[in-house]
Amino acid sequence: MIEGLKVCIPAQDLRALCQTAADHHAERAATYAQQIDSLKTAAVEGLHLTGGDPVEALTERRDDHVKDEVELRFLAKYIKEGEEYLLNREELASLKLLGGTSHSFRRRW
Repeated sequence: MIEGLKVCIPAQDLRALCQTAADHHAERAATYAQQIDSLKTAAVEGLHLTGGDPVEALTERRDDHVKDEVELRFLAKYIKEGEEYLLNREELASLKLLGGTSHSFRRRW
C-alpha cells in the first residue's frame, strides 16, 4: 500500500520533466538578465523610498533560476534508464509540476 500522493514515473518521462523544468529556469534567468542589463543601461539606482536595489533583487532571482537549471540538468543526466521513480508531492513540486509554475510550462505536460 502506498500512503499519500506518490506517482511512479518512468525514467524517460522524469528525464523529460527535468529537462523541461531546466529549460523553464533558463528562460527565466535570461529574462532577468535582460532586465538587469536594461536597468544598468538606464542607470537606475536603488529606490530611496524602500531601500531596495532593483538590480540586486533581479540578480538574486536570476541566480536562483540558474542554480535550479544546473541542478535539474544534473539530475536529468543521471536518471537511470529503464527504472521507475516513485515521487511524492514534495518531489513533484520541486519539478514545478504542482503550483507556482508558468502557464506555458504546465501546458507542456
